[in-house]
Amino acid sequence: MKLPTPPIYAWLGFHAAGDIGGMTLYTAKDKGLVIFLATSPKKPASIWQIHHRNRLRLVATLWYNLLPEHRAAWTRAATKARLRISGFNLFTFTLLADDQGPARTVSSQAKTPLTFPGRIPR
Repeated sequence: MKLPTPPIYAWLGFHAAGDIGGMTLYTAKDKGLVIFLATSPKKPASIWQIHHRNRLRLVATLWYNLLPEHRAAWTRAATKARLRISGFNLFTFTLLADDQGPARTVSSQAKTPLTFPGRIPR
């Protein structure tokens, strides 16, 4: 069911999205609010999906366990290199791809030393 976005919400800058009270909401390109009943997955997550989610959790944990100055260095390197990604995204790519080459290039271009925490299990 497609409903027009209420003007008061648009004026306040509010865009409803996500699962709310058993309903899923999002705003379509034509600015219409789309609402439908939330559904559960038909199949459980595969072993590969579970493994990949666990790798993402591990990378996020490593990021938040970095010293603040090391996190700032990753963010500064991504910004100085004008990558249009965050330091967290650069860090995540580096660990998930298991390739420090691109991050080392960014580090040298940005003249910002980066700390590499090591490898994560594939």
